[in-house]
Amino acid sequence: MQQQQSKKSNEGEPIFNGSFKDKNKKDDKKKKNKLIMNVSDTNYDVVKFVGKKIFKWILQYEPDGVNWDIFWTDSAVQSETLGKMQPHQKINHFPGMYSLARKNHLGRNLMKMRKQFPNDYKFFPQTWLLPAEYGDFKNQFVKGKVRTFIVKPEASCQGRGIFLTRNINDINPTDHYVAQRYMHRPFLIDGLKFDLRVYVLLAGTDPMRIYVYQDGLVRFATESYVAPTANNLEDVCMHLTNYAINKENPNFVFNNDATKMDIGHKRSIKSVFSKLQEEGHNIQKLWQDMYNLFIKTFCTVQPILSHHYKSCQPDNYANNMCFEILGFDIFLNDKLNPFLLEVNHTPSFTTDTPLDSLIKKNLIRDTLKLMNVSHQAKEEIIAQRKEQLQQRVLTRKKQKLTQEEKQLLIQQICEQRDKHENNNLGDYVKIYPLENAHEYIKFIDFATQLQDNWTGANIKRNQKKGQSQTPQFQLPKPSTIPMKKLNTPQMLPKIYKKQNKIRQSTESDNNIETKSKRQSTSRKATKQQNRQVSDPLLQKQDLSIKILQSPLQQQQVIQQQQQLKSKPYLQTKLFELDMVSPQNRSNSQSKKFNQFKIQ
Repeated sequence: MQQQQSKKSNEGEPIFNGSFKDKNKKDDKKKKNKLIMNVSDTNYDVVKFVGKKIFKWILQYEPDGVNWDIFWTDSAVQSETLGKMQPHQKINHFPGMYSLARKNHLGRNLMKMRKQFPNDYKFFPQTWLLPAEYGDFKNQFVKGKVRTFIVKPEASCQGRGIFLTRNINDINPTDHYVAQRYMHRPFLIDGLKFDLRVYVLLAGTDPMRIYVYQDGLVRFATESYVAPTANNLEDVCMHLTNYAINKENPNFVFNNDATKMDIGHKRSIKSVFSKLQEEGHNIQKLWQDMYNLFIKTFCTVQPILSHHYKSCQPDNYANNMCFEILGFDIFLNDKLNPFLLEVNHTPSFTTDTPLDSLIKKNLIRDTLKLMNVSHQAKEEIIAQRKEQLQQRVLTRKKQKLTQEEKQLLIQQICEQRDKHENNNLGDYVKIYPLENAHEYIKFIDFATQLQDNWTGANIKRNQKKGQSQTPQFQLPKPSTIPMKKLNTPQMLPKIYKKQNKIRQSTESDNNIETKSKRQSTSRKATKQQNRQVSDPLLQKQDLSIKILQSPLQQQQVIQQQQQLKSKPYLQTKLFELDMVSPQNRSNSQSKKFNQFKIQ
């Protein structure tokens, strides 16, 4: 059955024999409608093979190239790299994954969660970070009790620098190590200790999107297991299951036939689990326990990963520009319960056996299909981007979505992504989010609280909350301000001085106003006289007066006309004098004085 499935999965695909050479590096650059895969920072031929032979993409070898569609790197990704990426581009790492992949950070985060949730975080051995926790670790060496510890360098891989000890003197108090209780009751197959390399895909951070590949590697020790004693602590091929260590042992058996995956010291998970199921073990429960372990592990670092991602790409509502294949190393005890040993953010994709070639080729192929790395998806994203830019040019404003519109858009994109991923799972199984995802919210909330305490974000948030809750300060009304007595000796000189300044300022203002008004009225009077002189009707009236009346009567008439002409000027002047009368002046002074007292 397993052979039939492997044949079906390989139909229409070239066979990868463990080596790959790209002979046509320049010819394919002229072809249009082909995606570009930058492989300048990877040493794994299987990655290049999948991109070139299976997906027919163009391989780019320039480290400074910017027109790629997917970038595959063997190194960690910095935040600056993600911040410069275009919406249609994808990269195979998340910034901030050090919080999970480094042994010291993983141990610190998991131990904090265990203190808060002791019954939920029992899936990893007790851990001490040295030298910070050297005193507590030293207390574990009690007379009369023999305990074995495994000590690992905090940033090593492939088993380098790992040793077992029962003596505190074997450890330098100033060296940086991660120490753990050695689990001395492993589940054995053929008398050998083993561990599982399970491939877990993180395809999004907020919300988390977690997929587990249903096939992986089972790595066996090359010496029959015996419980640790003082005589066999240095036998690394008995106690350690690392492939890099055991393959150097003469007893190591390589797998040379991809159709027989249950032979040798490296086997496939499917072959081993099928054998265990035939023996009566509950493999379905084992998978569920491991799913629970994976989700809880990601919950401890979800706030960190989400913060890094959103700070680099705040407008990427699809949550799909990064993905990462992580290698979880799982230990099984004698009751077939899984325990987490470590997490590798760059699991090895070497293919020195047919088993490695088949599993890792299919793993990378299914991952790229699941992430929808296609020409159609690229064109849709570019078209949406152009439409947004056109609207911005027309309105001269950046389109800002309300919170409700943003949530609706995120929901629509999430539904589209779910539809694609459910139809392109390959050999993956989706474990998060599911219907019971609410069970893990408490873990994410506590991890967020820890992150806020470490970064100080909770202090800023509490300050803003306190400012919003306190009422805004308002000046009291003038009537409520207690006034000092005016007859105090200290206040009288100041008051008199202020009164004199107010009186002088009002008098000068009134003089200027009256002077300007007099000038304006005099201009109006001269204009009116000129208009009357130039008016022909008035000239005729003056001639009739001269002809019909005597000189005495003419003089009287002229005096009456002058009095009538001067009336408006006199009225306005009397009105102005009334405005600046002593009574009104005292009122204005009292108002300004009251203002002075209020101040």
